[in-house]
Amino acid sequence: MSRSEWTQIFGSVAALVVSYAAAFWLFTLSPHDLSPVNRLGWVSAVYCTIGVGGFFWAKLLALAAKKRDWTLKDCRYIPLLTMIPGCILFLAGGFNWNTINLLFYQALTTGLLLRKFAFPNADALGPFEREVPPTLFPK
Repeated sequence: MSRSEWTQIFGSVAALVVSYAAAFWLFTLSPHDLSPVNRLGWVSAVYCTIGVGGFFWAKLLALAAKKRDWTLKDCRYIPLLTMIPGCILFLAGGFNWNTINLLFYQALTTGLLLRKFAFPNADALGPFEREVPPTLFPK
């Protein structure tokens, strides 16, 4: 691996650590004085940290997908791995149903971004023409 790839990997891991630390800190804040403007700021901060985490998970998984030659079908279920550290960090502050929804959102956005990063031209053929069906009489 070249030096730029290592720099990209370490930068992505550092961004994930900062994202999870910020999200954990936001979830441990006591909900005092949540006026509508404060609540809007808190919700946007939570979604920004989740979005940053999803983006950098997708970058790391796209590097692995290209290196290991994963198919498009393989890239569907790999983002569920992002829920493991999320469960450890988010649920450490106490069980909360709202954090489980955010974990699913992060896995969903990571999967969508991973597909775009690993296979940028996958949508060119349309949703039903990804794989050519086998025929009895090949040309």
